[in-house]
Amino acid sequence: MPVSFEAFGAAIVDSLDELPFLLLQGAAVVGMVSVLLLVKRDLPFDDIRYKVRFGIVFGLTGFVLTMLVSEFIQMPSKPYLRADPLFLAGLLGGWHGGLICLALIAAGRVMFGGLHQLLAAMIDLAIVSIGGIALHGWFNRRPMARLGWRDLGLCFGVREIIVLGAAVVVYAIGLISPAVFLSSLARRLSAIAVSLPITGAVFMLLRGEALAREQSEKREQAALTDMLTGLPNRRALREHIAAPPPSWPSGERVIVLFEVINMAEMYSVHGDDWSDAFWPQLARHLESPAIDELLAPCRPRIFLFSDTTLAMVLHDTSAQKLELTGRMAHLHAELTALLQGQDAENEPVPQLRIGAATLDAGLGLGREAASSLRNISLALRGSDNAVQIFPRSFAQKAQADEYARRMLVEWIRLGTPPLHYQPKFSLRDMRIVGGEALLRCVDEQGAPLPPPYLLEIAERHRLLPGLEWSTVQAVVRDLRRMDRSIIDIGLAVNLSAVSFVTAGFGERLVALLADQGVAPNRLSIEVMETSKVPSIDIVQHNFDILRHSGVKLSLDDFGNGYAALTTLALYPFREVKIDRWMVASIGQPRIRQAIALAAESAKRYGAELVIEGIETEEQRRTLLDMGIETGQGFLCSPSLPLEGFTALVSRARPHGVPGPAHARIEPV
Repeated sequence: MPVSFEAFGAAIVDSLDELPFLLLQGAAVVGMVSVLLLVKRDLPFDDIRYKVRFGIVFGLTGFVLTMLVSEFIQMPSKPYLRADPLFLAGLLGGWHGGLICLALIAAGRVMFGGLHQLLAAMIDLAIVSIGGIALHGWFNRRPMARLGWRDLGLCFGVREIIVLGAAVVVYAIGLISPAVFLSSLARRLSAIAVSLPITGAVFMLLRGEALAREQSEKREQAALTDMLTGLPNRRALREHIAAPPPSWPSGERVIVLFEVINMAEMYSVHGDDWSDAFWPQLARHLESPAIDELLAPCRPRIFLFSDTTLAMVLHDTSAQKLELTGRMAHLHAELTALLQGQDAENEPVPQLRIGAATLDAGLGLGREAASSLRNISLALRGSDNAVQIFPRSFAQKAQADEYARRMLVEWIRLGTPPLHYQPKFSLRDMRIVGGEALLRCVDEQGAPLPPPYLLEIAERHRLLPGLEWSTVQAVVRDLRRMDRSIIDIGLAVNLSAVSFVTAGFGERLVALLADQGVAPNRLSIEVMETSKVPSIDIVQHNFDILRHSGVKLSLDDFGNGYAALTTLALYPFREVKIDRWMVASIGQPRIRQAIALAAESAKRYGAELVIEGIETEEQRRTLLDMGIETGQGFLCSPSLPLEGFTALVSRARPHGVPGPAHARIEPV
C-alpha cells in the first residue's frame, strides 16, 4: 500500500489519543531519575557506577512500562515509552548504561509483545540506543551546572532524527508494512509533546543537582581551608590521613611537622599576624626546585596544623627510611638557607624545628587521627633537637606502653619486679662492698626496656607508689635469701619523692624488715635527687624513722637537679652519688673540679661520695688520686641477677667464712 498524506494525517490524529498515557509514563521516567540523583549524591556524574545505574533505572522503567501497558491498557495498539529511556540511558550512561537499558527493554518486548515483528523491533531499539551512546562523549564533556537551552535543543533534535530515522530504516529494509510505518511515524511525531518535556525535566534535574553539588563543594572547601593563610587546615589533614587513596602502593605515610622555635621573638618584631604570611611562604619554599627534587618521590601534601605549626604528609615512605637517607636533615638545611637568604639584615630569622613520625596504619576519621596528631605534636615539643625522627608509629608505641603497664600491674600484684644488682666496689682494692637493685626486663620482642621508660609508664598510670613498694619488698626478700657468709654485704633500692610523701612509709618499711628478719643497716635507700623531694614535715618524719632504725640514706644523681645542696643540707644522707656522664668526661679539667666540689660537699655533711659509670682502669686511677674510694660500673661487673651477684661475691671469700672481709675481684 503506497504511503499517502491522508493516511499519515489520520495516523497522527489517532496517536493523539495516546498522549495522556504517554504523559503518565513520562512522569514515571522523570521521577525515577530524580530518585537516582537524590540517592547517589556521593558519586560523580562520570563515575562508571553512575552510568550503570542510569542504565538499570531507565531499563527497568521501560521494562515495567511495557508490562503495565500490555496488562491494563485496552486499546488496539499498546502505547508506551521506549525511545526516551533508550536514548537517555545511552546519552547519560554511555555504552554501559545504553547496553543495560537495551537488554532490559528488549527482554520486556519479547516477554510481553511476543515474537510478532521481533526483528524490526530489535533493530529499532538498537538504532535509538546507539544514537544516545554516540552522543554521550559530547554530553559528558559539558559542565552539568551549565546545561542550557542550546544543549537541550541539540540533544532533542538529534534524538528526533535518530528516532524517526530508525523507523525509516526498518521500513526501508522491508520489515514492516506501510500502514505500520505510517502509524509508527505518526506516534513518534506526536510524542514530541511528551518527549520534549521529559528531556527538559531530566536536564533541569541534572543542572539543579550539579549546582547543589558545586555549592556543597564550595562550603566543604571553605571548611577545609584556613581563611588567613589559604592553606588546607587541620580538618583537611585529618581527613587526608584517615582516608588514603588506594593508589598509594605501600600505604606507608609519614607526617612531618615544622615549628618555629623563636615564635615569640618573631611576633614581637613583626606583629601578631606574622605567621599568617610566614606559613604560606614556607609552603612555597617546600615547593621550590631544590626541595621538590628531594621530596618528589614521596608526593608531599601540605597543611596548616596550627597557628604555630605546619604539617606535611609524605607517602610511600617511613620515618626509618627518612632517617637512613638523611632527607630530613637535608630538608632542614635547605629551608634554613632559604629563610636566612630572604630576611632583611639585622632582623631575626625564623628557626625551624622538624619532627617526622610514621603515621598509624588504618586511622579512623575522628578520635584515632586526632590522638595520633596530638601525640606527634607533643613529642616534637618535648624534643630539643632541630630534627627529630620518631621511628615507631604512635599506635605501636601505645601497644608497647600497654604491654609495659600490664607488666607493672602484675609485678605490683605479686611483689615480683625483675631485679638485677649492680655491684658497688672499692676503688682501692676492687673489693665488692654492696649492690644496687636495678629493674631489668624485656618487651614482647625481647628487646630491653629502659628503667626510665618503665618509671614514666608507672607515673603516668599512677602505679609508681605500688611499683616502688614492690621493689622494696623484693630487695628485702633478697637480703634474707643471701648466703650467711656474705651478710655484711648490703643492697640499695632507688625510691622517688612519691614514697616519702606517703604517710606511714617509714614505719611500714621498718615493720617489713623486722618481719623478714633483716638487719636495717643492710638496706640502703637511694633517693633520686631529680625527683625534687619537698621540704615538708611528712618527708622529714619518714627520713627520721628510717635513720633511727639504722636504714642508710643515699642521695642519687647528685647535681642533676636544681636544689642538690639544699636537699643534702636538709636530710641526713650518709652517701652521695653522681651520675655516669661526669665520669665519661673526667678528662676535662672542669669536670674534675665539679667532682672534687661534689666530694667536698658530701664530706662537709658527713656523707661519702660514690661514683657511677666507671668503665676503665684510667678512670679508676684518676678518681682514686682525687680521694674517691667507692664506685660502680662495668670495670667491676655489669648488673647481675641475685644468684650471679652472690656468686660473684662468694668466689673471692674462703668457704664458710663470713665478713667483715669484703670480696675482692679483678677488673674485667
